[in-house]
Amino acid sequence: MYLVLHGDVLDPWSWIAERRLTAAADAFPGRFSVTHAPFPRRWDLRIPSLRERNARARAVGRAAREDDAPPLSPELWTSASPPASGAPALVALAAARLQDPAREDVLRAALREAALVRGLDVSRSDVILEVASLDPLLDLARFASALRAPATEREVRGAFEDALDKGIESAPSLVVGDEWLVAGARTSAEYHEILSRYLVMRAGVPAERVLH
Repeated sequence: MYLVLHGDVLDPWSWIAERRLTAAADAFPGRFSVTHAPFPRRWDLRIPSLRERNARARAVGRAAREDDAPPLSPELWTSASPPASGAPALVALAAARLQDPAREDVLRAALREAALVRGLDVSRSDVILEVASLDPLLDLARFASALRAPATEREVRGAFEDALDKGIESAPSLVVGDEWLVAGARTSAEYHEILSRYLVMRAGVPAERVLH
């Protein structure tokens, strides 16, 4: 059964949600497969205002106080060159996926670390290429070509618009089995309970087998 997590590389709560959801899914071996879908907070390129930057920095600070948070830093939003959009990083993930889904996963982790820990502007193509070059299994020339290709951006934009059409309004948002929508980051225990209830409802698994 598919779990689709809609998120943004620049959103710390999407990172935390993925960690928690993956841990919850691991409690049901072979039952769930976690995939990702792009949902940038803003698609169009526009330098955020000071008010927006301060709000984003505060959001990172709140996320960093979670016990299971990565070593987050608000530097991305307090620097002199904050990202103009989350879309370029999501297009980069689609470009990596054209080679291998595993390369997408590696790049997602690297872009998150670059942006949310080191404060690098991963909306810039040169930064994206520098981060991507750290993966020795990624064909960088093929990746760069796919990153520039209009078709790659159209694919990501289409996925984003499909999510909007389905009623998804923010990141992170989880779709369980194309039936349940769970908005916002939840605790690991809440994700476990959601998956347990879904199995009981859809797969007919006895409750005692999924609630322990």
